[in-house]
Amino acid sequence: MMTRSDYPSGYPETPLLFIRDMQDRFVAILEIAMPNRAFASCIAFVAGLVMTGNISAPIAFFGILAILTTYSSQAVYNNIRDVEGDKINASGRPLANGTLSIGFAWKLMFALICCGFVFAYLSSPLVVVANAAWVFLGIAYSRFTKSMGMLSYVTLATTHLALPFASAYLIRGVFDYRLLMVIVFIYVTEVLSLSIKDYKDVEGDRKMGMRTLPIMLGSQNAARLTFLGFCMPLALVWLPWEILHLSSIFLVIYLSVGIFRCFLGIKLLTDPTPGQAGEILKKFRYVLMLQMLAWCLS
Repeated sequence: MMTRSDYPSGYPETPLLFIRDMQDRFVAILEIAMPNRAFASCIAFVAGLVMTGNISAPIAFFGILAILTTYSSQAVYNNIRDVEGDKINASGRPLANGTLSIGFAWKLMFALICCGFVFAYLSSPLVVVANAAWVFLGIAYSRFTKSMGMLSYVTLATTHLALPFASAYLIRGVFDYRLLMVIVFIYVTEVLSLSIKDYKDVEGDRKMGMRTLPIMLGSQNAARLTFLGFCMPLALVWLPWEILHLSSIFLVIYLSVGIFRCFLGIKLLTDPTPGQAGEILKKFRYVLMLQMLAWCLS
């Protein structure tokens, strides 16, 4: 953060310092809440509504707000739980370097949870139930399943993709073969690929006693399984397209994204280092958004 000496003499230093401090604090809050990483979940929610053929703007709007705030609350909690590991893996993060206090993070988490339930209530009673499930699974992930290898990836696939899609679909529809097909497809194609998140924090996770896929198998062997997960959509997309009679737009998007996923998987195979994995993870988040968008256009 800037000090008084950073400003030219004659400027109204106290107001400028206050504004800059508030800006820095806001940036730090965004860094631990990470609402931008909830976009794939938001699109999955909209896709669930679209596939029922009966879209309600208020339900979609408040449902998206519920997902953004609830996701952010669990991101904050995950940062609280990871603070010791972040001092090793990412010492510049707001809680690790003391920019934000742990006490403030707890207050922010509970405020976001409350906002999430308010928005969920304004969307649909079913979204309230899904919101409660997300909070429960988010806490379970940070406390328990995050260190359990494949179970952690199943939890992420549930909260980030399957749960928002299913909750939206069930608001206007019924539990039928279409919903079942989408949920099964999400788990089959995404559980292994979500292991990409664990390569960038191997050293810190090992010191914290975590049992992620790269730690259990070694980065090179784990990369082969992650690569398999990255290739799954390209190999299997014809199943939902044919069975559910989806549009050609869906197929074109999924095939294009599938080819790009395979390319990312090859990059990981050739260099499964934390730096490379971190760059792939950034691109992979956009990949998930495009895939969920494909369901909206199906």
